[in-house]
Amino acid sequence: MRFDSKEAWAEWNSLDFFPKSQFEAWRSALSDSHLKWSLDKSPSTGFSGEIKMRHLGGIRLLYCACDTCNGKRTPSEINKSEGEYFGLLYIYEGSEIVFHENQASKLEKNSFTLWDSTKPIEFKLLSKIKKVTLLVPQDRLRAQFPQVDNYIGKNLDCSKGLGAVTASHIAALGSEANAIDNGSGDSVVDLTLELITTCLQGNTHQAMSKAKQELFDSIIKFIQKNLEFSELGPCFIANEFNISTRYLHSLFAEKGISMGHWIRDKRLEQCRRQLVHVGRYKTSITDIAFQWGFNDSAHFSKVFKKKYGITPSEYQKRHFNPIGGK
Repeated sequence: MRFDSKEAWAEWNSLDFFPKSQFEAWRSALSDSHLKWSLDKSPSTGFSGEIKMRHLGGIRLLYCACDTCNGKRTPSEINKSEGEYFGLLYIYEGSEIVFHENQASKLEKNSFTLWDSTKPIEFKLLSKIKKVTLLVPQDRLRAQFPQVDNYIGKNLDCSKGLGAVTASHIAALGSEANAIDNGSGDSVVDLTLELITTCLQGNTHQAMSKAKQELFDSIIKFIQKNLEFSELGPCFIANEFNISTRYLHSLFAEKGISMGHWIRDKRLEQCRRQLVHVGRYKTSITDIAFQWGFNDSAHFSKVFKKKYGITPSEYQKRHFNPIGGK
């Protein structure tokens, strides 16, 4: 079975195959859905495995339940895989050990970890398992959380607080994704990634003083309310808060963020959302770009394609959903 659909909730089950061929069918299905993997020698008996997949808002959402098995991605499998992704892995039931980035993490129920599709990784299932994986393009996640590479391979706490909220959200997404209509997909993914990155930011060890954090939060709110103004930049923002541009840049640097890139990416997010939901009267792509602070349509198309992999017009053709339409 090939997982080629970009809209339907595709399903695969080993019960559709004879017992002797179930594991080889599983090996193929896993590589078709979760990027390329090499699995250990097949068992002598049958193998129980189930995969459900949905392309949603530019990410790949995968539910997986299976018997114990071991697998890995070596340079050979990495070179055969298309695209560069971060895998966000959440365990519903069971346990496994993941070896990645010189770290061995034991993942159990309600555990959450991230892995990098461009680097070698191994897994060993210790029991039957149920899990959800979100495959997110690396450029997209890095734009929202530049420090994401610092968390690759780590077992993140989802037992309480925001971690528990994030885990519950991912679990619900895995079970309800087939009921989410295509027009809502981008909004759902935006919400999911915002929640995940907020959770990761809450785990960062680099903390600001209370006064500095309050100033930074105020600046962020100010920027978000004024994205449509093309003059929004370091001097404009610094003058508004009576600080120097140097100090302004240092606040963002302390968070591991480039202010200019952050503003650009927030504007791109707004443009992308409007390309999908433009209402009954279609607004031109140039008008949308100018509405959100861009003043050069060619530059807008270039940075949009760099972030999302396709041009604004191609994105709109794929995802256009008039308000009130299905």
